Amino acid sequence: MNDVRRQFRAAAILIFIVLPIGVAGFALIEGLSFFDALYLTIITLTTIGYGDVTPKTGLGRLFTLGLVGAGMSALLFFLSSSFALLFSSEAMTRRRLFKTRQTINRLARHYIICGSGEMVDKTIGFILQGAEIRRKQHRESLYRPIESALGRIPGGRLPALGGLLHRLFIIYHDNFAAHTTLLDLLVVVTEDAEYAEHLRSAGILVVDGDPTDDDELVSAGIERARAIMVMLNQDSESLLTVLTARNLNPRLYITAAAVEEELKLKMIKAGANVVLAPYEVAAQFLNSATLRPAVNDFFNSILFQQDTQHQITQLELEDDSPWIGQRIADLELRPRHDAGILGIRLETGDYVYAPGGGRTLQEDEILLAIAPGQMVPLLQNECRRQGRNEMRFASYQRLIPTRESKSLEATYSLAESEAAIESMSKHFVICGKDHIIQSAVRFLDPARPFVLVSNDKGVTNQWLERGFRVIHGDPAKELTLKKAGVERAQAIMISIQDKAAAVLAVLSARSISKSLLISVTASTDDMIEKLKRSGADRVVSPFSVAAQFVLLSTTRPEIADFLQHVLYNEITGLETAELYMEDDSPWIGKTITELSLSMRYRAGVIGIRRANRREFLYTPPPDHRVQAQEVLIVITPMEYFDEMRADATGHKDKRPATLRVQVDTTASGIWSRDMIRELIQQQEGG
Repeated sequence: MNDVRRQFRAAAILIFIVLPIGVAGFALIEGLSFFDALYLTIITLTTIGYGDVTPKTGLGRLFTLGLVGAGMSALLFFLSSSFALLFSSEAMTRRRLFKTRQTINRLARHYIICGSGEMVDKTIGFILQGAEIRRKQHRESLYRPIESALGRIPGGRLPALGGLLHRLFIIYHDNFAAHTTLLDLLVVVTEDAEYAEHLRSAGILVVDGDPTDDDELVSAGIERARAIMVMLNQDSESLLTVLTARNLNPRLYITAAAVEEELKLKMIKAGANVVLAPYEVAAQFLNSATLRPAVNDFFNSILFQQDTQHQITQLELEDDSPWIGQRIADLELRPRHDAGILGIRLETGDYVYAPGGGRTLQEDEILLAIAPGQMVPLLQNECRRQGRNEMRFASYQRLIPTRESKSLEATYSLAESEAAIESMSKHFVICGKDHIIQSAVRFLDPARPFVLVSNDKGVTNQWLERGFRVIHGDPAKELTLKKAGVERAQAIMISIQDKAAAVLAVLSARSISKSLLISVTASTDDMIEKLKRSGADRVVSPFSVAAQFVLLSTTRPEIADFLQHVLYNEITGLETAELYMEDDSPWIGKTITELSLSMRYRAGVIGIRRANRREFLYTPPPDHRVQAQEVLIVITPMEYFDEMRADATGHKDKRPATLRVQVDTTASGIWSRDMIRELIQQQEGG
């Protein structure tokens, strides 16, 4: 860029030399006035030559030839250097950066993402997807009155006009209508120049630079920002970024991703509000998807499925809220908004789950409500003083505690383990040895009906020492899975980094049992569809799950905290369980009020999976009558769960016939013998 500027200056100097020489030469040689000499010089240099003023003498014509040669060269040089200065890639970049800086300077209460790589890419992908869905929903809500008016035209006339109006409305809305989404409040700071260009092409504001640098974070508007997500490739760099961000903005909400336990603690001390470990998050999600699939689907539908009808939102009761002092039942949320209260965050930081209609709301509480998407803005406006649009933001720090792994005094040898497994049924099989599986097993109780499978002796011995029943062998082989009792199991969890081995493990498990629930991790995005075709019910992408939780923890921290509080937490002593209403359940036909779950087990029903296995009833009313084949989603203290399940099943030691939502016996049939043979060869070659 400096070379272009030097060329432009040189060209400008030449023009300012040639022009006076031309004027002076024509004035002296041809005896022209200053104005005529200037006029003749300019039309000569620009090769216009109108013919109204021309050199008359031979010397004048000779001077003109020299002036044309020198002047045209200088002019072309000046024009080319001017074009390069104005339209070169460097100039365009400089103007684009200036425009970006101006846009960022106008932002306030926005979000910053620091880093690059798969996890950042997934996070931004969810934001882009959500922005498009919200934009579409907003378009439809605004256009609906127009569509209704067109529908009232007699005889259903003017369909073409209606279509044209709809297309024009979409163009207007997407280009001119004011509708802010999270995408409009996002700034990314990254050192990866290629990734930065990729993001800019998607319309995202990007600051090129080191996220640990004060100046780069200031350029991203950190002093005015609402929150920052730190997801760098090195934990040490993330720690430095957290420290820098906290120094620049003491009120900033900071979410960070980290792998090393020691650095997680240091990040909290440096000022991070919450620190998440991607593999641990993925492990907890995989555990939930395998052990509590209905619970997993329930929360997934209101937290991460952005195109779902119902959403969960935070409703803050500040000191001027009209809801303070009212009972929940008096608000009539269900009849007016089809909404319900899932939980309440108290001023102390504790949570109340599944609150009853008689509870009186207090100042500074935060309600976690579930409602249809179009009702959420109405609820947010109702619960706060008219005219106040700004919601507060959490500022507390939250370190997700590392739970101690449970162990049993009595342990098995491998031979004893195999013998014990032969008598097991309706159990859960867990296969693999990677970080995700080891994190998942760390959260499990060996007293529960688990069978672990690994071909790593170190991992196998570690699990045996904790009291688990273990099979040592290759989980991709059918013989190993049969030893684990897969044909009698309820579900299997698989996390294997080798792609061919992962597909073979799923194929083998599905060929052994059609009713088995299969959850598996996908090491890359291209494996998701292959694993589903192999027969997997749930395919978990670890970085996608981690990105979803980072985004949730940053944009809706109370909701993320509530999920950690109640999902399965040995510190709070709470778990969210699923109770299957089999045909002979004594609870069938009773209302939720008649079950007295709160009084008998301190439990609350937050959702019901309907008998069709596809739809949920969120925060069901007390007069809902339990139907056969429904699944109750219940939050309860762990100490009461076994008793409650026994009562729900009539004190019969039974589990549902299958945990699968849809039993498809043809899923693995699309794999030919040649394809399977090729997979086996790939695995053996590896």
